This record gives sequence, C-alpha cells and structure tokens, in this order.
Amino acid sequence: MTIHTDYTDRDNWNAFIEKQNHFSLLQSWDWGEFKKRLGWRVRRIGLEKKGELVAGAQILIKSFIPGLSSFAYIPRGPLVDWNDRETTGILFDTIHKKARKHKAICLRIEPPLLHTPENLQLIQAYGFQASAQTIQPRCTMIIQLPEDMEKLLQSFPNYLRNNIRRAQRKGVEVDIGTQEDLNTFYQFMKVTSQRANFPIRSGEYYEHEWKTFHPLGQAQLFIARYKDTPIAAKLSVRFGEHSAAFHAASLQEYHGLRANDLVWWTAIKWARDQGCLTYDLWGIPDEVGEMTIRNEAIPEGMSGGLWGVYYYKRHYSGDVVYYVGAYDYVYSPVLHKSLEFMSSHVFSIDRLARIADRFIKP
Repeated sequence: MTIHTDYTDRDNWNAFIEKQNHFSLLQSWDWGEFKKRLGWRVRRIGLEKKGELVAGAQILIKSFIPGLSSFAYIPRGPLVDWNDRETTGILFDTIHKKARKHKAICLRIEPPLLHTPENLQLIQAYGFQASAQTIQPRCTMIIQLPEDMEKLLQSFPNYLRNNIRRAQRKGVEVDIGTQEDLNTFYQFMKVTSQRANFPIRSGEYYEHEWKTFHPLGQAQLFIARYKDTPIAAKLSVRFGEHSAAFHAASLQEYHGLRANDLVWWTAIKWARDQGCLTYDLWGIPDEVGEMTIRNEAIPEGMSGGLWGVYYYKRHYSGDVVYYVGAYDYVYSPVLHKSLEFMSSHVFSIDRLARIADRFIKP
C-alpha cells in the first residue's frame, strides 16, 4: 500500500470522490480550494493499492493560536471501508500524525455512515468520542431521482403539485441567476434567516461558494421573479451523480404566489438534467432520525428548530437518512473541554473560526 501524506493529483482525487454512493462534494478537491479562500489550511491524505485510491481524507485545519492550537475537521469523511480494519487503521494513523503536526486540539469527523449500533461501535473502536456539536446536517431527506420526472411529480401531494402549477399560472418565472443576482440572493437570505430564526453565512461566503462551483457546472442559482421583481431564490449544488439543496430564501409578502414550490421543483429537475440520481434536501430535525430508527410515528404540530423545515420538505417524497453525527479524537483534553464549552455556549466552531480570521493570516 502506498501512503500519500499530501495528495497532489486533483483529477484522480475527484474521480475517487465521485465514486462514493452519497453526495460527497465536501470531500472534493474544489471544496478544499473554496475553504482555503476562507482561511482554512487543507491537507489531503490518500491510500493507494496497485495505483488506485482506496481511501482518502481531506482535512480542513483552522488555527486558533498560530503554532500552538488548531482545529482539524473532516466533513463527510474520511472515505474508507470502515470494515477493512487494516486500511482504516493506516489511514487514521496518518491523519493523526498530520493533525498533531498542526497542533490540533482535536480531530472532528462527520463520516457518511448511517446511525446503526454497528457503525457507532466501529467509530468508537478507533478512539473517537461523540460530540454534540455537529457542523453538517446529521439528519436529512434524500430524493431518488427517476428518469421519468413526471413520476416523481405525481408522488407529491396534491397541494404541492397545485402550488407549482399555481405559481406558473400567476406568472411566476424562474430564471438562472448570474453574479449580478448574488446580492439579491444574500438580501433574501438575511430576511429569511430573521423570519425563520436560523444563522446564515457572510455575503463573502456565498460569493466565494458560487464563484468556485458555478464555473465547474456544480452550482446553479435560481431566481423566481414576478413581474420582473425577484421574490425567491435557491442555490443548488451537485457532484458526480448526487446533488443537494444548500440555500433557499424568499420574501414573505409574496408567499401566496407559491414561488418557493416552483423554485424547488425547478432545482430538482435541474439536478436530474445534470445526470444526478439523488437530491439531498440538506437538513431536518435530528429527532426525526431518532424516531425513524425506532419506527415511531413523526408527530404533527411540532415547532422550533428545524421542525417547520421538515414539515415542508417531507412532501418531496424523500427518504429520511440519519447519520452517526460528529465524533472527536482528542489530542489535548483540557483545551478540548474549553473548545466544547465555547462552541456550546458562546460561538459555534464556524463562528470561532471567523473570529480567528480577524487576528491571524491563513
């Protein structure tokens, strides 16, 4: 087996990532380049057998105090056959050496493993402990995209199909957004976040995201307009045969036009036109996942958190997918406790990283 501690072949890396049976953009080469622009260091570790990648991990590293402490993170990874103990052990040994070299307080992973007793035991067997601070959605819904999209449309409840048609009848049109629409999109995000009480990123973040992935054909911005007035927006992304709904926003005063429903359906059709087989709706309450694995009925009328999001997304005929969540391998127990306290009670990891950016260079 050949161990690459700093993998340098972009095409081979992306070819390996594309083979995964889930939405794997967060381990793609260009996601790493995107995060570099936001002040993260990126290290890629690959294991090859007979010249072919069999395991890999893209590590994002954020320095809190240069030369003294940092945070190492592998979103939706590492990518390895966890049941292959030899390969997985070698991969983690290499990852830990890299993380320690960067003075990491801990290594956080959010692997694309389903929440099962067997998978939880596998992760813990490698010395990881569960963290309550997830960064990526732990629970989501994934739509299987058929070749005949009319079949998917017919699987939606009547009210949703009627809303899509109503928006069209009322004159709502969905256009492909351009760079000039990014500010409108961001203003919609701010309004929607205040209304729905969820955090958003900076305008710079969304601009970098669009500029990174749109030229690659991996991101598309959709703008719904009514009488030439923008009223809703959505950014969808794809990688290989899988896609995801990253961001969506709208103006409440035009709610009766049902533009949101038309935008979502347009984005889902775009994903299928790009050859995607799945569409990840990207985030619903963890409680839904917990109830699903216990075969419990999902209650109606819940409020707060992502419950309103769930009640909307469930009508798109997606399957509930519940991942294992976030796990930490701790290198510095004392500093790790401080980090967990800060991210639980003061700032999220992402917010802490942005604060660090104000005082240090990448």
